[in-house]
Amino acid sequence: MPCYDFGNPELDLAIGVFLSIIDETLRGTLRSVILYGSVALGDLAPGYGDLDFVAITDNDIADDRREALIEARRPLRSGLYGVYARMIEGAFLPRHMTCPKSAGRAVWWGTSGERLWDSNWLGWFDCLGIRERGVVIHGEDLRCEFPTPAREQLAAEAARYVGTARRHGRGGELHSVDWLLTAARMLYWLKEGELASKSHAADWAYANATGDWRAQLQKAAWLRRNPNQAQSGDVIAWLGTLDAPIREACCELEAELSKMGS
Repeated sequence: MPCYDFGNPELDLAIGVFLSIIDETLRGTLRSVILYGSVALGDLAPGYGDLDFVAITDNDIADDRREALIEARRPLRSGLYGVYARMIEGAFLPRHMTCPKSAGRAVWWGTSGERLWDSNWLGWFDCLGIRERGVVIHGEDLRCEFPTPAREQLAAEAARYVGTARRHGRGGELHSVDWLLTAARMLYWLKEGELASKSHAADWAYANATGDWRAQLQKAAWLRRNPNQAQSGDVIAWLGTLDAPIREACCELEAELSKMGS
């Protein structure tokens, strides 16, 4: 039985094809593959989110292998291997490059496309998720080689999120709900001191947050799990009302961060 048996044949197929493709592309230099995020937290939403991974190599990835990795993603995006394969997103990092902002030669498979990385752009919450909740599906367990974030580093990342949400957080689209759900996750971390899935954080914040925005969280979590409902008339109308709740979520998260700094 493979170590990546999630009890879901479509998910297991996608992961198996992914591992086969990248192992062949990297030609024996692949040391470890770790899943983190919603799949590791048991909260993967087919057709909505990402299936997050980090793949670790021995050394800097050679230029020809970096270009090959970009091409290697095409079959996974084709739809031939199902929806889960299209959701796979993550970083290929040399072992010396596991700390955010460290320099090296890496590759990123992102929602909007593939990029060559000369610096590690993973965040501190990513590192925390990899270390504490990551699932090793290939090779060695290298989770401990990702640095343990200081609380101040995580708080600074949450503060940057607030700034980004204030500038760009708007209703009107399916993924508008992520502004609310991510705020709930960060608020949960501030209050409870641990990571939570988006679904769990939404339930917690619905019961424990103080702002009016919390009233939208149950529907936000439901729509994330049922993205095929995003085109119905009442959901379209509801999504258009989320500007104010997103601003309110930012205010509550910012207020909690200010308590931490006082």
